[in-house]
Amino acid sequence: MSFEWLNKFQKTMEKPENYAEKTLAQYRLGMKAKGAIVGVAIFIDEDGCAPCQALDSDALYHPDEAPHLPLPNCTKEGHCGCVYRPVMSYQQVKK
Repeated sequence: MSFEWLNKFQKTMEKPENYAEKTLAQYRLGMKAKGAIVGVAIFIDEDGCAPCQALDSDALYHPDEAPHLPLPNCTKEGHCGCVYRPVMSYQQVKK
């Protein structure tokens, strides 16, 4: 599944202060409901700052353990282009 349009949209959108809490809570609920969501991945912005580039793009996180975006030391703050993505049970992922 291609998220190109969504990546472009979210890259230009300013993140609210509660972005991490709100987004991770939604994915947590999806997992709790026994849906197809098995975890969370972070789409790393190719133009992101060094702390963001250091994140593992192949990591699968439980929403309770995912790094909060934007990272505390992110130089782009609310304009960070990194976003959470749900990882679905039908996707092949590295654990």
